[in-house]
Amino acid sequence: MSKIKIITDSTSDLPRGIAEKYDIEVLPLTIFFDKDEYRDWVDIAPNAFFERMRNSEKLPTTSQVNPNSFKEKYELFLKDYDHIISIHLSSDASGTYNSAVIAREMVGEDKVTVIDTRNYTYGFGQMVIEAAEMAGERRTKEEIVDRINYLIDNVKTLFVVDTLEYLKKGGRLSATKATIGTLLNLKPILTVDDGKIVAIDKARGMKKALKRIVEIMQEQGANLKDQKVKLGHADNLEHLRDFEAAIEETCGKFEMEEFEIGCVIGVYCGPGTVVIHYI
Repeated sequence: MSKIKIITDSTSDLPRGIAEKYDIEVLPLTIFFDKDEYRDWVDIAPNAFFERMRNSEKLPTTSQVNPNSFKEKYELFLKDYDHIISIHLSSDASGTYNSAVIAREMVGEDKVTVIDTRNYTYGFGQMVIEAAEMAGERRTKEEIVDRINYLIDNVKTLFVVDTLEYLKKGGRLSATKATIGTLLNLKPILTVDDGKIVAIDKARGMKKALKRIVEIMQEQGANLKDQKVKLGHADNLEHLRDFEAAIEETCGKFEMEEFEIGCVIGVYCGPGTVVIHYI
């Protein structure tokens, strides 16, 4: 039976302790606040990051994992493992996936499988965990990759940002539109469509936005009774509880797993964001 190692990057936003529990190697992306440099989830935690972000005039920047970092890890683990499956965020958002592909070519394409999950944060973090569970059960490479491909096609992501300020700072929204939207208390509702973040609706106020997300889930035919729904937040548990209540009001009691949105993903969505991943 093949011994398979699972590798991912820090934007998978795995809950604390999970990487150690399932023998997952996590390579961190880097965040820059002016001259200060931090490794995502290593040198700075989300709550400290979002606090600094709120008090900073400039938006922090991020840097992908470089090919040499992947190459070093691939060579290290191939001494003890038969194969590596390297699972990463959407290539539309970061060059991290492409760095992994370059490193695979350096060490031998038959030894490493690199997967672009076309998703973000715990939307693909849950795929990493399933892959690691299957690797621990000594399932084959083909079985693991087939399961990840199924999840890529079926995991849905919906989220709402609390403020337009960070979309404006990041150049994704004009100052004029941001000002008008703020005055109207508009909250954009977004989804992930084949690796790209797309705005699909908006609502006035967070509670209305959360209720609208539940309506969209129902329109998509989501059955929450047969799965553990993933609910995440960017340093705002109050919004998460409001979201939980909005879902229960319409769908009844459901099983959920909470997670924190990490620093790199947080650069682009800002504090107060809430997200749901479901099949």
